[in-house]
Amino acid sequence: MKRVTAILIALVLGINSFGQKSSNKELKKDIDALFESYAHYNRFVGSVLISAENTIIYQQSFGYADIAGKKKNTHNSIFNIASLTKSLTAVGIMRLVEDGKLTLETPISIFFPDFMPNYSKDITIQHLLNNSSGMEANIGRSDESGNGLMPDVFSITFNELLKKFKDSKLKFEPGTGYEYNNFGYLLLAHIIEKVSGQPYAGYMEQAVFKPANMKNTAVAAFNPNHQKAQPYLGLGMNEFQNFNSPFHPSWLQGAADINSTTYDLYKFMKALEKGTLLKVASKNKLYNATQAMGVNDKLSGLGWVIDEIEGEKWIYNNGLLPGYASVMGSLPERDIKIIVLSNATSVNPVLEEFQGEVTFVPEITDKIISLFQGKRAENLPLPIKNKSIADFTNTYQLDNEHALVLKKRDSTYTLETTGNEPWSVFTYAFSKDANDKTEACETTLFFAKAWSTQQFDGLSDYGNEQMKGFLSTQQGKDQLKGMWANFINHAGEFKAYNIYKIEGEEVKNIHVRFQFETVDIGMVLSVNAANKIQGMFMDDAVKTSHITTVALVPVGENKFFIDGHRNGGMQDLKITLSNKGLILTDGSINFPAENINP
Repeated sequence: MKRVTAILIALVLGINSFGQKSSNKELKKDIDALFESYAHYNRFVGSVLISAENTIIYQQSFGYADIAGKKKNTHNSIFNIASLTKSLTAVGIMRLVEDGKLTLETPISIFFPDFMPNYSKDITIQHLLNNSSGMEANIGRSDESGNGLMPDVFSITFNELLKKFKDSKLKFEPGTGYEYNNFGYLLLAHIIEKVSGQPYAGYMEQAVFKPANMKNTAVAAFNPNHQKAQPYLGLGMNEFQNFNSPFHPSWLQGAADINSTTYDLYKFMKALEKGTLLKVASKNKLYNATQAMGVNDKLSGLGWVIDEIEGEKWIYNNGLLPGYASVMGSLPERDIKIIVLSNATSVNPVLEEFQGEVTFVPEITDKIISLFQGKRAENLPLPIKNKSIADFTNTYQLDNEHALVLKKRDSTYTLETTGNEPWSVFTYAFSKDANDKTEACETTLFFAKAWSTQQFDGLSDYGNEQMKGFLSTQQGKDQLKGMWANFINHAGEFKAYNIYKIEGEEVKNIHVRFQFETVDIGMVLSVNAANKIQGMFMDDAVKTSHITTVALVPVGENKFFIDGHRNGGMQDLKITLSNKGLILTDGSINFPAENINP
């Protein structure tokens, strides 16, 4: 009987093992297809490591670590991990807490008595770790008032930075709000030095890297025996360009100055999980000593973000520097770890504005998680060969003012926009006329005309009691005039306006696009049931593009893909042809167009 039972157990375990292997094999295939599709469009270069139940199930590298030297990325490629550094710095701090040399409640005034003397006594170690310090002082980010410093290629001393930020103030009381702060982690790096008596780099080597067996990880240095992944700009474009001006690490110490490999970060996550680096209570504080981030239910932990995806806990951190992007996270309920390191961004995100994606690492990561959750992840469509060589031109009418001309020469397809005014296929969602001729729209159009002509007579009659008090006063008019003057100054000559979206029933939110020479600006008017304006606010959804001709990539029978990045940096679009006409797909919205010369 015991022998039969043993055989049955062995059979069950064998079946489960086979099922797991089969599942992992399918996952690997799906994940590989995902990365291959992004790599095809130059949207991913770098290295990836994914594990499930303590087993690496996917480990691949894509693109070049050194284009000029023709060296491809490998498992040994070393990347600047950007803000993943913060997760490691947090562990370094918690080691000092465990040793009784520090507490999370210790005020930073003990270490920096002359820094923000009126406020530093209220800022604790925990506030720095979970980005709840409220400090105006920051690096790599500046607010609307100009607070914060941009990092430079030249070195700076810590004392110089303290001096620059000495008289900073608080935006909110420490521990009552969230704002991402790189300077807080630079303070933490120097607290480590003061408490441990060692340089930050030496301490991190002794307290974190060696215990976790991270042999290819260092602060502000690359192991010369391995391959440095050079930073590049031009992600998603046709070609990559060297990024020759990386920030000096003195600006980023403790926040974004560690270099590592995917495998070393995997060892770090395992060492943290197994208790090699921290005791259980200390490790749990990383995820429990949190501050609400104000976005859904996201929480900022000590060097980590705690989130939920489809009801499943997702603990992660991500990083972004010019030429580098990264993510490191886990689905702890499934014992899944995901590490993605990339050595390319589309532009320098600190200095350049860009309406496309700066990096696709977060987008790819979300799709990996979807695959683990049994859902479909949409890959970028790969091109197919089109054997037809016939030339043709067809025109498709979207509405009275917007038409698309599809052209083909040999095997090359293009799509051009035509109409009364120049417009872009990328911004049709904002260019189209959604005016439904109701009184609410008439109210909105009166406001748009008054604002754009700076003639405000009668405008106050279109406001409710509260807005009438604003629109009828000189102060209110001056505020509107000041905003408009600022638009003209930054966006050039005013061209036109249109209502592009209407939401709501009794109270309607009516979205208006104001088209300027270089930039389009959006405004939303809240119009009540009496057709009076009861509020207004800026509409950040409006995008600007002056691209009138785009290339089409054949991806299926009568299906085409418009690569946003290679056509000006905007969002991807899809085109579907039929006998009746054409469908332009922007995200989840379909815009049909009739073929006017079939």
